[in-house]
Amino acid sequence: IGIYYAMMGNINSLAQSAQKFAEGNLSSRIALDTQDELALIAENFNVMASSFQALLRIHDENEARLHDSEAHLLGLIKAIPDLIWLKNKDGVYLSCNAMFERFIGAKEADIIGKTDYDFVSKELADVFREYDQKIMATDKVYVTEENVVFADDGCHAFVETIKTPLHDIEGNIIGVLGIARNITKRKKAEDSLRKFSLAVEQNPCAIIITDLNAKIEYANAAFTDTTGYSAEEVLGQTPNILNSGKTSKETCKQLWQTIRNGKTWKGELINRRKDGSEYIELALITPVRQPNGQISHYLAIKEDITERKQLDVEQRIAAISFESQEGIVITNADNVIIRVNQAFTSITGYSAIEAIGQTPTLLKSGRQDAEFYKKMWDKLLTIGSWQGEIWNRNKNNEIYPQWLTITAVKDDDGTTTHYVATLVDITEYKIAEEKIKHLAFYDPLTGLANRRKLMDNLVYSIALSNRENLQLAVLMMDLDRFKAVNDTLGHLAGDELLKQVAERIALRLRDTDTVARLGGDEFIVLLEDISHQEDAARVATAIVADLMVPFKLTQSDDVRIGASIGIALYPQHGETPELLIDNADIALYQAKDNGRGCFAYFSESLTIAARERLDLEARLRRGIENGELRVFYQAQVNIKSGKIIGAEALVRWEEPNEGLIPPYKFIPIAEETGLIMCIGEWVLREVCRQGKEWLDAGVAPIRLAVNVSPSQFKHCDMVKLVTTVLNETNYPPEQLELELTESGLMEHQEVVIGILTELRNLGIHLAIDDFGTGYSSLAYLKCFPLDVLKIDKSFIDDIPHHADDMAITSAIISMGQTLGFKILAEGVETIEQLNFLRLKGCDIYQGYIKSKPIPADEFVKLLIEMGVD
Repeated sequence: IGIYYAMMGNINSLAQSAQKFAEGNLSSRIALDTQDELALIAENFNVMASSFQALLRIHDENEARLHDSEAHLLGLIKAIPDLIWLKNKDGVYLSCNAMFERFIGAKEADIIGKTDYDFVSKELADVFREYDQKIMATDKVYVTEENVVFADDGCHAFVETIKTPLHDIEGNIIGVLGIARNITKRKKAEDSLRKFSLAVEQNPCAIIITDLNAKIEYANAAFTDTTGYSAEEVLGQTPNILNSGKTSKETCKQLWQTIRNGKTWKGELINRRKDGSEYIELALITPVRQPNGQISHYLAIKEDITERKQLDVEQRIAAISFESQEGIVITNADNVIIRVNQAFTSITGYSAIEAIGQTPTLLKSGRQDAEFYKKMWDKLLTIGSWQGEIWNRNKNNEIYPQWLTITAVKDDDGTTTHYVATLVDITEYKIAEEKIKHLAFYDPLTGLANRRKLMDNLVYSIALSNRENLQLAVLMMDLDRFKAVNDTLGHLAGDELLKQVAERIALRLRDTDTVARLGGDEFIVLLEDISHQEDAARVATAIVADLMVPFKLTQSDDVRIGASIGIALYPQHGETPELLIDNADIALYQAKDNGRGCFAYFSESLTIAARERLDLEARLRRGIENGELRVFYQAQVNIKSGKIIGAEALVRWEEPNEGLIPPYKFIPIAEETGLIMCIGEWVLREVCRQGKEWLDAGVAPIRLAVNVSPSQFKHCDMVKLVTTVLNETNYPPEQLELELTESGLMEHQEVVIGILTELRNLGIHLAIDDFGTGYSSLAYLKCFPLDVLKIDKSFIDDIPHHADDMAITSAIISMGQTLGFKILAEGVETIEQLNFLRLKGCDIYQGYIKSKPIPADEFVKLLIEMGVD
């Protein structure tokens, strides 16, 4: 239209110019012709202009109508409650309506020119972009539901969207038109309705809805499960289909009166399932009202309580049974008492108030060890029950025997929820049982085991010895001069004497040993698990000595008897109880033939050896008391400088008659008898005293090494002993070294490490002796706070003739030094051995090549001669 106006202006101007040209050139024919033509053209253009003006008027009228239509359309779009937007092919917003503005939370001016990434999360914007691309690619309309999360405030909304491709006049796709509706409220309503439907349908209670005539319109799954009827079978029926005839008419009448009066009825009904079985249900029936308050339906909620009713009956029976004559304890899964009966109070003395909240350890007597309870719980947890005898303690602190039965109570999942224990006091039963047992297995006069009991114990001991590779001994004993006591003082005196003899023998035995009276004055002792065959001779000697002490009887206070003992060892002298007793009896006659008042083994050579060993033990005891022990010193030499850096203290026994007795003869006896404890303490004190004396005399200081027996670590407070000796002698702790054997180090490792650490903190040096003879590794020894590692003499002896010993020694030196130990080789006797050790980098050596163990005065001279490093 604008072009038309411009053209009209140009035409008018041209017409005016043509007229002026004609007026100025009238004489010219050409001008006149031109004027006429221009006039014609102007006239034509005027006609065209008039037409254009008419068209302009029509356009203006159409534009006005179009404007009115557009305004009307925009008004409708603004009023539409749906969201409307328009995006170009690049996803840029071109326009939107007011509802879209409110939903997005921004004005149209702020929305146009932006994309979804400015308003929602990237993930959702990616989804929108993918949909838009798909719509434009397929040229199809898409309807979707989306959960929109806005980028600015994180709010959620559900929208139902219709997206359609937008075309230009030529049919080309230029963008996407979207129309969406916020369905958040609808979705929530649908979700709530779905949850309600699921709750009703999956409710464990049976639910039915009937009309006012009681015809069933709805029944849930629980109803069909309970009754056995399908929903199709009951719809349109009344609940009378379940009538068993067992519910009273009065109950039915009351039910209908209540609900017809608009109230809720609750009670129990006895109904019949489809298969004819009866069940009891707890029913709640209530009217359903419309918003205007009018009753339109009845709602019934029912629960099958058949099992509960049966359980109630069982519980009433159980309640009566609970108050029985047996004590009953109920605990929870954590073994905490939650209930006890009156019989429990009568048996234990604890009231319910005192017991509830405690654990059954309240009754623990201490007679059963941890292993007993472990086995009890293992069985209880494995099979769910345990029963057996147990000793418990009542409130008065009295210990009594019980027969205890424990049963685990489990739920449907197999999880233990409670424990039920029944307790029966079996004190009287045990007393009667013990009386019977005593009569059957014990001598009525002395209370000792009889022959039957002895044989049972002997069979058991032999089986145990076979299984554990142990040794046992049978001692057959006969009293000397007993017949004379009977003949002179009477049988009552004889019986009194036998009782005292039994008491003295029993005092000499361990709890694991058995002493039995076979009859008359014959006794048998069974010694289980003896370490050495001489142990039997030691016990026999002690018993003979005890029985030689005068007895005080009612008739006389100076009754003297004696005893002879025969010894048979298992398995050397017999492998059956009968053979052992027979051979011990033979040995007894040998002892009597030897002069009575002594013992004899079934083997003469064993008798001689045992007597010699016992004699040596007795002399060693006297030697310790008489100060016959000596300390010799063997030099420890620095392998590089050749000078003395220390000495190992070695105990010697200087017996008045035999002279020096080598350690291998008396140290094992000292270990077995416990004499090693006092020997070890004496050696430690003597070495520290001697060392301080040398220091006071100006002798150059060296480190003195003292051997420590494993028994001392087990049975003696080594830290206290060493501290006491150092304080008494004032000997410097840094000049004392304690040596522990490898085998002793490996026993009770945690305890040993603790003791060694405390000793190390005192400043004392620590060494491991005889390394290589045990089962430890160098890496493991690193756990111990040691300074010196001594290679056992057995590895040095065959150097350089034995390649294996050379390799082992070389490896010990190398690895030991790597781990930070000083390495000392024992028993070096040849120059070849010394050269090898020097080549391998050994630090220290000791042996006959330099000096054998010598007394203190000779060792001082050696120190002066060789010099101290």
